Order: sequence, then structure tokens, then C-alpha cells
Amino acid sequence: MKVLFITSTRIGDAVLSTSILNYLKNKFPHCSLYIATGKTAASLFKNFNNVKKIFILEKNFFKIHWLELWRRTFFNKWDIVIDLRGSIISYFLFNKKKYVYKSINKNIHRLDELAFLMETKHLPLPWIPVLKEDMKKISKDFLKLKNSIAIGASANWPAKIWPSKNFVKLIHMFLKEKQFGKKKSIVFFGSSKDLKNIKKITKHLKKFKVKNFCGKLNLIEVAAHLKKCKIFIGNDSGLMHIASASGIPTLGLFGPSLESRYAPKGNNAYYIRAKKTFNQLTGAKNFDWNTKKNLMSSLSVNDVFNKIKKILTSNS
Repeated sequence: MKVLFITSTRIGDAVLSTSILNYLKNKFPHCSLYIATGKTAASLFKNFNNVKKIFILEKNFFKIHWLELWRRTFFNKWDIVIDLRGSIISYFLFNKKKYVYKSINKNIHRLDELAFLMETKHLPLPWIPVLKEDMKKISKDFLKLKNSIAIGASANWPAKIWPSKNFVKLIHMFLKEKQFGKKKSIVFFGSSKDLKNIKKITKHLKKFKVKNFCGKLNLIEVAAHLKKCKIFIGNDSGLMHIASASGIPTLGLFGPSLESRYAPKGNNAYYIRAKKTFNQLTGAKNFDWNTKKNLMSSLSVNDVFNKIKKILTSNS
């Protein structure tokens, strides 16, 4: 059985889409998977069983990348085509069954929407396979750290990034809290684009054990490192979804994005939102979705800290 799976180029949506791959693995354990995604998200899928090929979608003018994908997939007879991008090429491929995404309800969680697409009540939780070889690549210096606290202090939109000063205050509170152990370390994850923002935080943490992995790891390496952390705290982002898929306690910080749609999902996944509602933050008729203004200031440090205490107490 041959399955073509066209998924998102965005990391967060790509992580959530792994729920479909896990569903296929359970239903058709011997199917051959051909995955189309973006260059950045591609490494998320490399460890899945039965992946025969990963097509990299690189955006071009006039959407020529779709024509290129069609050219590379047209001469195949697909048993199933799953197109989460809702592209037109899915209608011009030889297939026995196709599932083409159409927006159903922006107010339900993305996983519920994907389950509806796949004509099932529930999908498995998102999961990223991390192999023993990946775990062996974790640096010895990192493994020596005790009670590592993972921080994701950036996001793809400035409006949903919790202010740096709040992260600094939270980290200081966290490191002073004896309940979480005497020896604690802070580990930052993200891309090279996040370095400037992270430095605004780390310059206030010179007295503490801090590791900054921004731009140094691929996504599978990030997932491997996260598995060794005590908890992840971070903005609504792809990194947040990787953390929740890794199984560690994950706290997502929400403001101008809908937690009802993009809250982290997992056995240890939690979220907290700003005091202002999504509509209060974004509901104005003239709201500029390209704004760089920070919209997370109504989420207090004390509220986040108290939420963390509850999470770690329940997981102790």
C-alpha cells in the first residue's frame, strides 16, 4: 500500500499531523509512506517506519513548487492521498482514496479537525520517534546537568512572545524555589533567528547554569534533549508542540492565539493564557495581524509560576 502524505511546512502543524501517521501505522502497519513537507520540518519524519521518500516543498513564485510536486508524484498509483494543504494537485493524481483538507471549524482543536478529515472519532496523540542513536548523540555536558528546565522564549510572531523581563523574573523565582531541587539548570531551545531575543534573557542569568542550544540542533536532536528535561515552558510555537510530543510536562503560554485550537496535546500537556481573551486582543475590526506589538503582557509571572508548581507537584 502506497500513501502520499502532504503536510504542513510549519513546525507546529507538522508535529500535530504526526497523529495521522500514527493512525496509519496502527491501521496499515505495512504501508509505504511518501511525505511532502518543508525543509525545516522534514527531519521530524525521518524516523517513522516505512518512510520511503520525503519530498521537500520549497516555495517558488507562482506556486511552481506545487507543479514540481505533481510532476514527481503523477506517475505513481497511490492507494491513499492525504493532503493537509488542500492543494489542487491531489485531484490530479491516480488514487483509490483521498482525504483533502478543507477548513471545517476554526474554533475546534486542530487534532479534532484532522480526525474529522480522516473519518474517525479520535486520532492518536502526536508523537515524534526518537531512536537510541539519537539519544546517544546528546552531549555529555548536557547530561551532567541536573533538573534541566527547558525554555522556549520565542515564536514566529512577536505579538505572542511573552516579554523577556517576565522570563527573567520567572527563571529567578524558579531557581530559588527549593521544592524543585537544589541544583537546577536552564536550557534554551530555538532556531538561530531566536538568538537575539534569547540574549536579552541570558544576560541577566550569568550567575546560573545556562545552556543555549538555539540554532545548534535539528528538530530530532531538540526532541532528544527535551526528553531529558524536567519541564518545558514556552510560547505557543512549534517548539511547544515538540515538547508535548516528547512526553515531558509542557506548559504553553497563550495570548493572541487560540488555545482551543492549538493548545499542546499530550499526557503531560498544559496551557495558561493571558487574562485578556483572544477576542479582546485581536477582535477589533481594524486589527493588524502583522503587528509587532507585544500582546502577552496581561499574563503575570506569578500566575505562570503557580501553574508550574501545580504541574510539577502533580508529576512528582
